[in-house]
Amino acid sequence: MYPHLFSEKSEKRCFFIRTMRQLNMDKILRPWYRNKQMRFSCATLLLMLSSATAAEPGEMVQRQKPQHWDIERHYIQAKATLEDPNNSHVQSVPMLLENCMRAGHTDAFNLLLNVYEGKFKGLPARPEKAFQTVKAIADAPTPQSDNGRNMQKEACYRLALYLERGLGCKKNAEQAYISMKKAAELGLLKARVEQSRYLMRGFGHKKEERRAWKFLRIVAEQDPKTPNVFYYMGTICYEGLGHRPDMQKARKLYSMGARMGDANCLNNLAAMYERGKGVYRSEELALLLYRKAATMGSKEASANMQRLAFKVGQKPERKFERPAIIRIRNATHRVILSLPFSDHTRSRIRAWMLGKEQAS
Repeated sequence: MYPHLFSEKSEKRCFFIRTMRQLNMDKILRPWYRNKQMRFSCATLLLMLSSATAAEPGEMVQRQKPQHWDIERHYIQAKATLEDPNNSHVQSVPMLLENCMRAGHTDAFNLLLNVYEGKFKGLPARPEKAFQTVKAIADAPTPQSDNGRNMQKEACYRLALYLERGLGCKKNAEQAYISMKKAAELGLLKARVEQSRYLMRGFGHKKEERRAWKFLRIVAEQDPKTPNVFYYMGTICYEGLGHRPDMQKARKLYSMGARMGDANCLNNLAAMYERGKGVYRSEELALLLYRKAATMGSKEASANMQRLAFKVGQKPERKFERPAIIRIRNATHRVILSLPFSDHTRSRIRAWMLGKEQAS
């Protein structure tokens, strides 16, 4: 009667699902079941389910791995929970992110580290757990999959930052440089930029300004939107690291970084306008640039903006560029108002005088 329900072995596992769909969802055939007095009891359905899902002798039942869309769905759910300020049920978020991390989801790995660092309300900071997580992944052999390599890059990068700042561990400049160098060799551009900073300042390695400039230039050519690449290049030119200071080149590099959305470049460019180094001095333009950098999230620019706004507010008001002309214009208007003419005539005289003044 229903040969498709009792077909080959490959279709046995969906036997129960198909049967339930036909019994409960097919409205056309439902009266036919009633007329033929076909009744499936609970025991019959359980028997059908057990026969459909039973394994053959010698066949091992393996647990199905989570699919890609399930991992992505869990990550999106966890991220939405953390970003929702009205949602206080965030205790299950770390478990979801850990499951996604084990499946090779790099974004979930970064978000989990942010949770361990205490960047979200409602979840306590666990810096030791963050350090142990990144160290285990960074010290593991290089995986073959792309997701595994991407995760190892991020782990080496985060491990270097933790060792630099002493987050969850003791500060170790040499190990921080080694870990950052490993992340850069794996192909992470932002790690190459931070390695250049280490070489600029002599952190964990001897100073090599020219090598740092070479690395930064390569990264700027590959991806100009990499964070801090123009900021460090401008700092090298501004401070004269490895060569003489070049204010004009520093201004150009800071301007390029500001166009790429770097708040640090915008803050340093405003400082150059405030002090008049390499550019003309303009506190009004500096205040405008400080305000723009502060809106982009720079705390240093916000402090500079408040300081400069207080300084500019203490100055007396500026005098007019042509005060004599303005005084003559006001006196002429008072004379016109005192003449025994109609309002229409006065307005025409005033318009004629303004036209003559603009023409001159």
